[in-house]
Amino acid sequence: MPFIRTFKRYLAGRKDFPDEYERILYSRVRVWSRLNSRRKELLKERMKIFMDEKIFEECGGLKLTTEMKVVISAYACVLILEESSDFYPGLQSILVYPDDYVAPVYEHNPGGVITEGNERRQGESWDSGNVVLSWADIERTTMSDGNNQNLVVHEFSHQLDLQYGLSGGITLEGEVLKGGDEWTEELAKTYRKLVDLERFGREDDLLDIYGATNPSECFAVIMEAFLEAPRDLSIKYSRLYRMLSDFFKMDPERW
Repeated sequence: MPFIRTFKRYLAGRKDFPDEYERILYSRVRVWSRLNSRRKELLKERMKIFMDEKIFEECGGLKLTTEMKVVISAYACVLILEESSDFYPGLQSILVYPDDYVAPVYEHNPGGVITEGNERRQGESWDSGNVVLSWADIERTTMSDGNNQNLVVHEFSHQLDLQYGLSGGITLEGEVLKGGDEWTEELAKTYRKLVDLERFGREDDLLDIYGATNPSECFAVIMEAFLEAPRDLSIKYSRLYRMLSDFFKMDPERW
């Protein structure tokens, strides 16, 4: 019920933010140093509610630590820092593995034949209420300067995409379906560019070429750059940046 949820969030927001959490933010969350005092307090408030509502699960022999929960929660909440996304309403659990993990893959072949297999993955985001993350890959993408990558931001961007339909209306070939708006046209243009680069074995100097996989992955890699390299994104993809800034009500370039 909305009243009970609102009251529980009120109680969670009144809790003290542990000093240990703030030390982890200073040492392990790159974006923390870019935030002013107001945004730091806002992030802490959002993190308290997020950590109270979401379930963290240990997988593959991982021993979940406070540092892991704080780092994951911080990057997830930075994405919703200034907008009312209702704390990822479709998400219930965050599954954390120590490293890459093996996930089942099902392919539909011509003729309706389904082929089953396995694939190593770093992370996944499902519409069934789960985000899956590899801690080793979180460390690799959040502790290395200049790679414009962030696994947590990537997978939680998929959750926002599922919530708002931000990559919907674009075919795998990059065509915009009837009724597409300006945002859809701009995302499709960026996606087609990545597809063309991949076709010729080239890379984009800002966006991960993995974004050429499909429109949803394109949106997720754009969001990584939006938070990790906002100035570069605002220069090279200025219209895209302005649209993201307007939608999420934040301007990371000016943090």
